[in-house]
Amino acid sequence: MHFGYCMGLNFLEGDMHVFESVIKAGFDYVELPLSAISGLSAGKLAELKKALQAIPCRAANLFFPQNLTIVGPSMDIGGVNAYLERMLPLAAELGMENLVFGNGGARKIPEGSSHDSVWDNLRTVVEIMETHAAKSGIIISVEPLNHTETNIINSFGEAVDLTHGLQYVAAMIDNYHVAMENQSFDDVISHPNKLRHLHIAYPTGRMVPSPTDDMTLYVDFIKTVKQLGYDDKISIEGSLKSTAPDEIKGEIKSSLEMLKQLFNMFIPPTKEAWINK
Repeated sequence: MHFGYCMGLNFLEGDMHVFESVIKAGFDYVELPLSAISGLSAGKLAELKKALQAIPCRAANLFFPQNLTIVGPSMDIGGVNAYLERMLPLAAELGMENLVFGNGGARKIPEGSSHDSVWDNLRTVVEIMETHAAKSGIIISVEPLNHTETNIINSFGEAVDLTHGLQYVAAMIDNYHVAMENQSFDDVISHPNKLRHLHIAYPTGRMVPSPTDDMTLYVDFIKTVKQLGYDDKISIEGSLKSTAPDEIKGEIKSSLEMLKQLFNMFIPPTKEAWINK
């Protein structure tokens, strides 16, 4: 398993506490906001490339910028194409392997539009993504979000349906959203080949995992991941309790250590046992 940490671009402005703590803790990669990267000047982009010599950026989230309309009557197909044509080669250049398409506000069904029309809009978007992702060799994962963030694609099954037949656009799962929706992981188990990325947080408050957490809230998620034989990227996406630099360093380090221990505790069953379950 490869452990990553979701964070912003504050380190480019001199706020290095989280960035340095993630490196010192031993994370395998960072996950950064693609839309924020899209707005960087040439100078700041050069600084980012230099910073990523210390730790790779293998994934990105916050896919589209807020000012790009991707659904509804004002859907900007030309803008979507132009953005993908510019950003996917850059993402590949930066070493990204997986891009997360969440963007709950941008994809929600606007007032006056129907579910079916927005679904068709999103299908058009993911088909455009497929074309550009194939050129760059990057996987784009549609993220199911809870109903407080968006009103469409709120389950893994919906993400699978949306990306049916596509090779470079798949789905992902975040245990926080599953908990918020009071869902099980049955859809993930039913479509294992569609699972291409993971996010994790302590469901209560969406916090960075901690050794003081109620570990039972992680059990079903980790068991499902192990049973499917998933052994790729998982990114922590949650808030820190700490604000002081030394406390941040300790919290991030203990979070990674705890997650590694949790994943090592669960041994997947034999392939035959899982098939016959």
